[in-house]
Amino acid sequence: MTAYIKKILIGTSVAASMSAIATTPAFAISLTRPTNIQFTTNGVANTSANKPNINSWNYAPGAPVYDNTGIGGVNRRVLNDYNNYGNIDKATAALTDSDSTTNVELFTSGEKVTDHVGFTASLGKKTIKIESVTKADWADGTLATGWLTGFRDAYGGLLSTIPTSGGSNLLKDLNSNFNTLVSYLSTNGFNAAGDPNIGDVAYNQQTGDLKLDLVGHIDVTSGYVDTRTTIVDTRPTIVKNGKTVANPTYNKSIPNPNYLGLSPDFARNSTGNTILDLVVYSLAKTAFLQHKPLQLSEIAKVTFNNEVSYAYSFAAIDSGAIAGDRNKVTDTTSHTGIYSWTKNYQTASVPEPSALLGLMAVGGLVVVRRKVRKNVSF
Repeated sequence: MTAYIKKILIGTSVAASMSAIATTPAFAISLTRPTNIQFTTNGVANTSANKPNINSWNYAPGAPVYDNTGIGGVNRRVLNDYNNYGNIDKATAALTDSDSTTNVELFTSGEKVTDHVGFTASLGKKTIKIESVTKADWADGTLATGWLTGFRDAYGGLLSTIPTSGGSNLLKDLNSNFNTLVSYLSTNGFNAAGDPNIGDVAYNQQTGDLKLDLVGHIDVTSGYVDTRTTIVDTRPTIVKNGKTVANPTYNKSIPNPNYLGLSPDFARNSTGNTILDLVVYSLAKTAFLQHKPLQLSEIAKVTFNNEVSYAYSFAAIDSGAIAGDRNKVTDTTSHTGIYSWTKNYQTASVPEPSALLGLMAVGGLVVVRRKVRKNVSF
């Protein structure tokens, strides 16, 4: 009887312990963010005397400033601390404040990206390097194939509805020219996409997920299509009946004669390839007429775990913010979108603390049972 009671007590005790373990959540593991940030140009560290080719956008101290003249008339908080060319301290603050909206642009001085401008940083015990993308990064075709495939996957449905000559459509035309376009991008790159704005970097040591947020336009349509229904007539004189006369609509609003034509910023955002430019322009025009956003992020080069990847996305969420240095007449979307890129870097599987406790409890149960058997006599 004594042995029987011991068995019951042991079983009850172990069951209670196991129940407590089952209801105890695993220990929370917080995201790791960059430390020891060092800005570089072509791998060489920059100092205050040798300023990196970067700029940053932050929220200025004091009362928040809001602006509702951007896309959709939404009341957005203004990133009004932006005159920070080469300012390492401001850039570091933007990367370490756990806010995806404050950001650092890499290679900020032009659209023709020629240098790998970026930073190295520690993520816990690991090192990460994030840089601008140059023509050389496109050369082996990996980035070109991946980017075009992602673009096609994101917009294939809409492309298939846009007819082209001979009963074809834009998706079929893109597919038939796919290898040619890969070859073009591999040779020429895509400069307009190579100077990314980095908002936030985070690494989850538990899951192995690396997440990078890129800040850009929530809708890039206006970079390809002139969506202005009216414009201000800036011609002081016009020619009428062969004579130059004063323009009666000078400095007044008139219907835009180029409405739905190529955007004034088209040359800046162009891929440089006639076929691909036509695809993107036609897609942007169709999306605009259907009240859908066209979303394309810029591209960042990421080296992590000695592995090179390229971060980009074709889907954005609203940042709730807007750039303070934008041209309010023509730009309604700067820094309004956050594009997130995530990649999993598999690590050796390590049991969670609660699982380890469970295994210890089971092991303890086996040992106890053995002791009971030795002490039980009939």
